[in-house]
This record gives sequence, structure tokens and C-alpha cells, in this order.
Amino acid sequence: MPKRQIFGSIIILIILSFICMFIYDQFKDEQNERKTQLLVEKGDNQLTLYYTDSENRNYYLYGLNKIIVDYGDHDLELNKALEAKQISMNEVISLIGNENEQSYWDGGSIKINNQDLSLLQCHTLDGNQDYYFGPSDMEYKSGFCETDPYICSFIRTYLVLDISDSNDEQYVYLTLRAFQDEEVVTVKIAKNLTNEIVEDHYYEFQFAYLGKEDKEDIESIFENNRLLAIVATDKQGLEQINGSICE
Repeated sequence: MPKRQIFGSIIILIILSFICMFIYDQFKDEQNERKTQLLVEKGDNQLTLYYTDSENRNYYLYGLNKIIVDYGDHDLELNKALEAKQISMNEVISLIGNENEQSYWDGGSIKINNQDLSLLQCHTLDGNQDYYFGPSDMEYKSGFCETDPYICSFIRTYLVLDISDSNDEQYVYLTLRAFQDEEVVTVKIAKNLTNEIVEDHYYEFQFAYLGKEDKEDIESIFENNRLLAIVATDKQGLEQINGSICE
């Protein structure tokens, strides 16, 4: 074979090698992109503890039932993938992207989101570094990034009719009635919230809404929400605060 033909064949082989390498790289990139997806299953507007890592950071789900890591040939729920160290939070953050990054004046918390998923990365002045996953339109609610987080809060005003001791020294029983309501209910409350309470006075009860039942009766409100504080009030009648259960 003439040298010119040999030289031409070598050039062709080199060009074909570059083309094959380019096609392989493109294919590999597509495969990598395809097998690193986060898939979400939406749920009710509830806040649930999802995972706690070795550094005691808590991971919460809000408005989601689960998050799946799709590896292409198999998938695994995110909390299990994190626990097995099959994915890192840096990789999760990279998959969500930071095109819609929003910062907050609480010490440096950041929220990012894409069309399917949001992630709030807490970084508060008191050292909270928890994570909150939610749907793409999730907002930073006032109860997030707290030591004992909640979705939001609301206030109900009750007249304290009676105070009774409990067999458990850490609790007392309060008999309550709401304004213009015939319902009278006795509830069990932590004693440290009732130190200044006296009978036949009105008090504003602040509750943390946990995303459970939205029933309005006194018993349901105490069963399905968390009592945050009790504050004396001199407001009467229609001036009293009886806020709606928030969402």
C-alpha cells in the first residue's frame, strides 16, 4: 500500500476516533443526567420529621409524602440513600439547582427550588442547620427553622372556669369556654404554661398548627395542635382574638 494511502487511512482513523469519543461523552452525560433525578410524591400540608443525620441535623418533609432518587437502573428513597451515603446533600443541592435561590435575614438561611421541589437550608443565628423539603411553591413559614418546628400559629381566646390538679405534677386540668359558646371542655395542660392563670379570667391561647385535623371544637384544637403560650387578656366580646386555624 502506498505511503499516501497509509497516511490517509491513519487520518481517517484519528477523525473517526474523535467522533466516537465525542459520541461516547455525549451518551455518558445523558446517562449521568438521566440517572440522577429526584422524583417527588406530593401529600397533604403536613410537617413530618424525615431523617436525622450523624451531626443531629433534622430533615423535614412539608407537603410531600416521599422523595425518590432515580439512579436509572434502580431507585431509592432519599432518606435511605442519605443514610447509606449513596448520595450527599451537596449532590442533592446540585440536582435541585440554585437558579431561584432566595436568602433570609435570620442568619443566612437559603431556599432553592426547581419546577418540582424546594429545599430550605436553615442557617439561623441560634445555630439551626436543619433542612426542609417541600413542593416547588413552598414558603419559609414562621415556624420553620425552630428547635421544635411547626407550620404556623393561631390564637383562640377562652374563659378559664376551673383549675384542677392532676395526678402528674407536671400537668393541670383547665376547664374552658369560648366566647358566645355553650361548649365547656376540660383539657390537660403542662403546668409550666399555667403559672399565672386564675379562674374566671380570659386568656389568649397560642397554638402551633401541625397540619392535622382542622376541626374547630375546643377538644380537637388541643388534641391536634401544640400549645405554645397562654397570655392574659382584658379584651371583651368581639374584641377578643379567635383566629382561624391556619394552613
